[in-house]
Amino acid sequence: MTVMEFRDSESSTRRNLRWVREWGWFASLAFVPAIPDRFSRVYDDIFTASNWLGEESLFFNLGYWKDNPQTFDQAGAALARLVATEAGLGSDDVVVDVGCGFGDQDFLWADEFGPKRITGVNISVKQVEIATKRAAELGLSDIVEYMHGSASDLPQSDASATKVTALESALHFPSRSRFFDEAFRVLGPGGRLVTADVVPLANEHVSSRSSRFRPLEKIVHGIFTTGRQNHTNAEEYRQALVAAGFKDVSVYSIRDHVYPQYAEYVSRKLRQPEMRRINPLIRSFYGQRGAALWAPWLDYIVAVADKPSVGDGL
Repeated sequence: MTVMEFRDSESSTRRNLRWVREWGWFASLAFVPAIPDRFSRVYDDIFTASNWLGEESLFFNLGYWKDNPQTFDQAGAALARLVATEAGLGSDDVVVDVGCGFGDQDFLWADEFGPKRITGVNISVKQVEIATKRAAELGLSDIVEYMHGSASDLPQSDASATKVTALESALHFPSRSRFFDEAFRVLGPGGRLVTADVVPLANEHVSSRSSRFRPLEKIVHGIFTTGRQNHTNAEEYRQALVAAGFKDVSVYSIRDHVYPQYAEYVSRKLRQPEMRRINPLIRSFYGQRGAALWAPWLDYIVAVADKPSVGDGL
C-alpha cells in the first residue's frame, strides 16, 4: 500500500470539511483527561497521512539531517538507522518498538539489520491496523507484528526482548520514568534501550535572544511534553535511566542536526501545491515560522542504556 493510497484525492470542499473536523478534534482534546487516550485521538484523527510531509513513507519524525538527506523520507530513515546502530541491532535480536507509528522504521530495520523479531506497540488502534496491513503487503508478517498497548504497561512478558526502542515517541508517554521501568522489565539481562526524544533544552543552553521570551518556554514545553513529570532535560533524562536500573547510560544531543535543517527543508516543501492538503494549523505549527518559535526551547537527544547482564549481579 503506497503513501498516496492513504491520502484520498479530495475536492476543495471535502478538504475544507476535513479541516473543520480536525479543528473540532483539536478543541475536544481539552476534555480528554487521560494522556494515553488524548494522544490516541491525536494520532487517530489529526496526525494522519493527509497531514504529514513524507513523499514515499509514513515516517512521523523530524528526521536526522547530518549527512544532507534530500527528502523528508531520507531524513526519517537516517534517524531510524541511527537508533538501530546505537542499539547494535542484529540477527539475534528480539525488538520491542514502542510508539511505532505506521511502522516505517520497523520495515527498514527488518530489511537492513535483519533482527529475529520486531513487535511494534502503539496506543493508536488505527495506526496498529495500518502498520499490520503494510507489514503483510511487504511480506514481513513473520518478522514484524503490531500490538495495541501503552508504554506504561507494555504487553510483553519479563525478560522477553533484547532491545527496546522508542523513536520520537516517548515525549507523548504519560511518564518516561514509568516507561523506563517497563523497558527494564521486558529486557533480558544485557539488553539495551535506545530512544530518540524531544526534551526541554536546559536553561544554560537557551540563547540569550530566546531567553527574553520566557513565557513562550512554558507554552512550548507544555505542547511537547505530556505533563510536568516529563519536563526532563538531557541530564535529568540520564538520571531517570540510572534510577530505573540501567547502566552505561549515554545521553547526547543531535539538535544541531535536526531543527535547523528540518526548518529549512519544510520552508521549501510547504510551497509545493500538494502540501495544501495539510491542515493550515499544522502547516503553521510545523512550518518554518512555527519551528522558529518552538525549536529554541527544545533539545533533541539520543539515549542509550543497558540492562546489567547476569555477571553484573542479575
